[in-house]
Parts: sequence; C-alpha cells; structure tokens
Amino acid sequence: MTKRGLALGILLAMWATAGTTFAQSFGLPPGDRAFQVTWNPATTRRGQPGIEGYVVNQTGYAYRRIELAVDGTDAGGRPLATTIVYVNGEVSPLDRLYFKTALPQAGGTYRVTVSSYERFGGGGGM
Repeated sequence: MTKRGLALGILLAMWATAGTTFAQSFGLPPGDRAFQVTWNPATTRRGQPGIEGYVVNQTGYAYRRIELAVDGTDAGGRPLATTIVYVNGEVSPLDRLYFKTALPQAGGTYRVTVSSYERFGGGGGM
C-alpha cells in the first residue's frame, strides 16, 4: 500500500467515525441541562388564563431568543394545543429571566420546556 493510499484510508476512517460521536445523545437534551424553568398559573390583565415564571440559566454562558413550549391537558386529561412562548431579553450566566404569557385556554396541568435558544458572547473568539 502506498503512503497516499494509507493517508486516504486514515482520513476516511476519521471522517466516518467523527459523525457518529456527534449523533449520539446521552441523557437530557442540551436545553434541559442549561436551563431550569419555574412557573405558576396566572391570569392576564384581561382575565385570560396564562402562566408566569422564570427561565434560570444554569451555565456560564449568556443566552437570548429563548422559546418555551407549553403543553397542557384539560380537566378531563385530553391534550391541549402546544403554545410557543417567546421570552424577551437576554439571560446572563447564572441569572434568571422573567416571562408571562396568555394561553388560548385554561388547562388542568401544564408542562413547560425550553424548545430553542441561542447562545452568544462568552469569549473564545465568539
């Protein structure tokens, strides 16, 4: 085997295995490790059902453009439509950001999760 063929073989092997490490997921999604969401049922000024709470940043990075997914069930246990909440502002490292939003209808139970976010700043050439 020539040096060129050996180098090509090593390069292809590295390329083929590099993609598999990025595809693996261990444990919680990244948003669940970076944030803690605390919330309570609320009523808006117009009397609509809603939720309010905080997105707590548990990392050393700053985040913005945070979106929450609010899944709920009615009193009979039937699922309600998912509501997407856009949290205004930027949350600094180890800080929290307040949110309050109206919901299309009141639910018996809710689950609030971070569905997307953007990390910014932090040095290191970013």
